[in-house]
Amino acid sequence: MAERNLTDYFASLYLSGADVRLEEPLEWHTTIRIGGPARVFVSPYSVESLSEALYLLKSEELPYKIIGGGSNVICPDRYEGVIVSTRNLNLLRSDGVKVFAQAGTSINSLIWHCLAEGLTGIEFLTGLPGSVGGAILMNAGAFGGEIGDRVNRVSYLDGRGKVIDVDSKNAGFSYRNSIFKSVGGIVVSAEFLLEKGDRSEIKRKMKEILEKRISKQPLEYPSAGSVFVRPKPDFYVGSTIERLGLKSLRVGGAEVSQKHAGFIVNRGGACQKDVLTLVETIRKRVEEATGVILSTEIEIWKEVE
Repeated sequence: MAERNLTDYFASLYLSGADVRLEEPLEWHTTIRIGGPARVFVSPYSVESLSEALYLLKSEELPYKIIGGGSNVICPDRYEGVIVSTRNLNLLRSDGVKVFAQAGTSINSLIWHCLAEGLTGIEFLTGLPGSVGGAILMNAGAFGGEIGDRVNRVSYLDGRGKVIDVDSKNAGFSYRNSIFKSVGGIVVSAEFLLEKGDRSEIKRKMKEILEKRISKQPLEYPSAGSVFVRPKPDFYVGSTIERLGLKSLRVGGAEVSQKHAGFIVNRGGACQKDVLTLVETIRKRVEEATGVILSTEIEIWKEVE
């Protein structure tokens, strides 16, 4: 992205209907609190402005990344491109047992909205960081449930900037996956089909899930969530890492969690290189000990594509 054209891009992106910031620290937008400044940070106010901004970036061949709640992203010390955030796409409403949420809606906002409306079915997501768009993309799950089980339909932008609607049967939901990964689609909204329930019972379930999350996960430190995808149903990554003596292993400010070895936490001042070193150390040791090659659930972003 040429410096001499930066002002032109700023104006064009702003006039597309977006908040535009320069040199925005990405640590402010990731749950692990890692990431240096992005050259340009864009937050469209509507799906139409998102489509227009992406059209501009593609036509000018500018490098860009999409970010939602930043719960599974490890950003570099600097990003020499454009970050497009969905945070301003946060409309949330109900119609009977159906709930519509735009991609930038936080999972916790969705949960509390459902409690207020007396709607049950997604309590298992209580306390999960991130946004609806990211959760749909990776079919986020916890404590025996997956978000795809409650999705009625999803709207996404295809490569041409056209909004496509698909129902849950055609969304390709599977373990930590959906068709939106393979087609390169950008999720812009989802409709959930829930059930009427008793608010006191819903709140009891939420409390139960939150207590489990607090007891099992390192919520006392910033993290990007579970680092690795479970390679097969009977292979437990966290316990395997612990058995290999890697629990509490630390590089710089990054540490394999003392509470749950499937997480890497930021103990203060961690950078992307610290996390990458831990990830590669864990992968190597697990492969040597078990023959299993671990894949990351988190995304590792480069400084520029």
